[in-house]
Amino acid sequence: MKPEDRKPVPGESRGELRIAGLEELRRHSCAMAEGCRRRLLIYSHRLNPEIYNRACFLEAVRQLIVRHASTRIRLLVADTTELARGGHRLVQFAQDMASSVEIRRRAAEFDGDLRSFLLADESGYIQRNLWHDLNNARGSYSDPPRVRNLAEEFMQVWEQSEPDPALRRLSI
Repeated sequence: MKPEDRKPVPGESRGELRIAGLEELRRHSCAMAEGCRRRLLIYSHRLNPEIYNRACFLEAVRQLIVRHASTRIRLLVADTTELARGGHRLVQFAQDMASSVEIRRRAAEFDGDLRSFLLADESGYIQRNLWHDLNNARGSYSDPPRVRNLAEEFMQVWEQSEPDPALRRLSI
């Protein structure tokens, strides 16, 4: 196997990536989730189903949950309207496995932030400066300082945000 054919691994594969196009974005998002071991943070406008509701990504998240009891998957979403209508599997994971997966609606005071990013453990990230631009992203499988900064921002917003009652599963 040639080095360029190997699947990148968070924390190991070096260098910044320029991600151009939806297919590349999907591939790297899946690879980040597959390589994740403990913590996955997603900061998104609407939790793009074309990325996060695909079989590859969902299976990686499911495996992450199954492998580690201490897994933390946190999703900060600005617009939960479509999620509340149902059908997004990450929302179902959050409803079924609330101890591992949490979703919060991003506080309104952050509405001007148009970024979207995914953080895998303490080293991997993918970021888009405009959440709706699925053709331009950057990232790295090993950039702990950048991930630490983004994770701190994420947690500040997380603390000011709340669960969306429309995403809770009703028990009958």
